[in-house]
Amino acid sequence: MMVYNAARMKDAGMNFVKEAAMTKLFASQVAERVASLAVEIFGGYGFSKDYPVEKYFRDAKIGKIYEGTSNMQLQTIAKMLLGGSNASSSLAPCA
Repeated sequence: MMVYNAARMKDAGMNFVKEAAMTKLFASQVAERVASLAVEIFGGYGFSKDYPVEKYFRDAKIGKIYEGTSNMQLQTIAKMLLGGSNASSSLAPCA
């Protein structure tokens, strides 16, 4: 729902930077948590390249860093909530 809301706002020409940052932050946190739980469920096999869980865990970790660090997303959200005027320029446009 968060993704659809941000997309709807973008399509309507509204400022969607805060919603996009919130969505990216939430998605990266959920992906990392779920992948971590999956590794725990698989036990030692969770770290073996024989199972896709290992790749999901690596992808979730790198997604947190590569797609705009969580700290950058938090900073963007805070600027937008506090009314910072430069907040929209600190977030790269979503394609």
